[in-house]
Amino acid sequence: MPGMFLSCGLAKAPAFWQTKRLFMRIGNMFLAAALASAAFPFKANALGSRDAVAIQYSFDGAADLATNTNFGLVKAFFSTPPARHFQDLVLDRLAGVFWNALQFDPSGDATPPLRPLLDDLLQAESTGSFGGRDTNRMDFVLAARLDAKSAAAWQSTLESALHGKGEPLKEQGFSGQRWNRPGNNAIWILQARDWTVAGRGEGLLPVRAEYLQHIKQSNRPVPVKKESWLHAAVDWPLLAAWAPLSHCPFKLARTIVDVTASKGRLKATASVTYPEPVPWEPQPWSIPKGLVDSPFSSFTAARNLAPYLHSNETLSRLSSNPLAGQLFCWALRTMPLLDYAAWPVTDATNLLRKLGAEAPPLLNPILKARDQTQLSWLAKKDQLRWDHIPVTSPTLQAVHETNGDFLFAELFPREPKHTPAPDQLWSQFEGHDDLVYYDWEVTSLRLLQWRLLSGLLPVFPPADAADAAVRQKAARNAKPSPLDNQPQTPLAVTTAWLASLGLPPANTVTEVTRNSPTELTVVRNSQFLFTGLELVLLSHWLADAPGGPPDLSLLPTAKVSGPGLPPARPPPAPPSRPLSNPSVRGLSNPPPHPLSNSPAHSLSSPPVRALSNSPANSLSNAPPH
Repeated sequence: MPGMFLSCGLAKAPAFWQTKRLFMRIGNMFLAAALASAAFPFKANALGSRDAVAIQYSFDGAADLATNTNFGLVKAFFSTPPARHFQDLVLDRLAGVFWNALQFDPSGDATPPLRPLLDDLLQAESTGSFGGRDTNRMDFVLAARLDAKSAAAWQSTLESALHGKGEPLKEQGFSGQRWNRPGNNAIWILQARDWTVAGRGEGLLPVRAEYLQHIKQSNRPVPVKKESWLHAAVDWPLLAAWAPLSHCPFKLARTIVDVTASKGRLKATASVTYPEPVPWEPQPWSIPKGLVDSPFSSFTAARNLAPYLHSNETLSRLSSNPLAGQLFCWALRTMPLLDYAAWPVTDATNLLRKLGAEAPPLLNPILKARDQTQLSWLAKKDQLRWDHIPVTSPTLQAVHETNGDFLFAELFPREPKHTPAPDQLWSQFEGHDDLVYYDWEVTSLRLLQWRLLSGLLPVFPPADAADAAVRQKAARNAKPSPLDNQPQTPLAVTTAWLASLGLPPANTVTEVTRNSPTELTVVRNSQFLFTGLELVLLSHWLADAPGGPPDLSLLPTAKVSGPGLPPARPPPAPPSRPLSNPSVRGLSNPPPHPLSNSPAHSLSSPPVRALSNSPANSLSNAPPH
């Protein structure tokens, strides 16, 4: 139900979801990071400087990671046939996006010439800077460590795409070619020792000079960070000059991220710096401990997120905004629909009645336009119900606990038997005045659950009808599977990839800590870097991105398959491996719950914070649950 409030608010921001425009303008800049499923830059002191750098990144390359024992699990997942098919789908479609973004011959076929270059860029060590001074075109400088054969292929590909050799280009003793085009929109490439340096435009020439100077001195375009295999920095306020971020729900800030690996686990640490102080004050935690059942597959505690979000006109007209105070969300592991949320309020019964009068007329027009659902006020039960959602009807009701009143949202009715959550869970965030957000999950279970929930709930706004023909054409042209040589839709390829992710029963933990009025630190510790929801949304977005805005038809409604999730009808193509005993309650024998090892749910190991008193290092030694 809190998600419904938020999704209705985001429905007022259609420009934010125009991912076609976003991809066409910045897709070629995010290449290596997007293919690594993240975009995390590295050099904060250049942000907002005279060089006008909006994005910078440095990536060790998949070939190097494949030899790192910390990435054994990731390597195994990306070696499966479904993973290879998904990678083919994404790279082939991105090739078309980048071909158009670079304004190559529109009549040409992008896949044969550009796809090998994308494979090289994914495998090789690379560094890139993106930005410039022309808001109609994002300039970039990209340096990749390539062997002689691949470097020659990059040269010949540009010569073919630009219909001939370019003018000779020399800088700092290195040679290459330059293809002049109107509007300072030149394409150029240089060979500098072990590195191929390519780019577009003249807006970042100082960055190119800096890269070449470093290569001349140390055979590297940037200094090495020994522990991080992925560094990135994004100046989001500056990036808004190119990307449609004006309707982004989050306040824009400068972000620096480092991703490291140790003992088979990945740790991402982000420093988020805001241009102005954010008026956030800590509140004593008021936790609905009597409502939180166990064993659970996820738990989230948030405190006063609203100051970090842009004000939302829709939510501001309601008597209660779950993002303006404390918010608790959790999911049980028994089945995918046991998701709940609660937030503390004053006089819950009367507040709920106010919402019952306010919410339906305000939100129903938005819900009807999105997915034909609606809110209904049930006066006899004092409940606000969300109707016409398949399988379930979420409700919002007032609850009176010993520590105060709460509004309680349930996606599916709670079971009568209540097993309290372990006390050690609360110690992860109680008494920590600097903690803004805490999230813990068993990612393997949440991946299964979100594959179903993403089809039941309106995760994305409806697709623009004007792009329907583009999406249909993209689906018809989807690359056939080499297993059976039958055409597969992007949905089938993406669903098979997600179903193949047999993640171990390990946790993913995220903490957001406030360091000062202008700075947050975000720490993520996991085995696969992403949460279950992020894996679902990112996979479908990557598969759909070149075709236009996020397409609801690409989300797994009743078409999901895999352990514990029953397909309503046979998928378009056979799954990568046979499924056994598919049923909604297929999670009846899930992996052991990481927060319990006995019927009494005693903790076998702490989730996160108990391992360290330092927020920045609180995840560094987390055991691989």
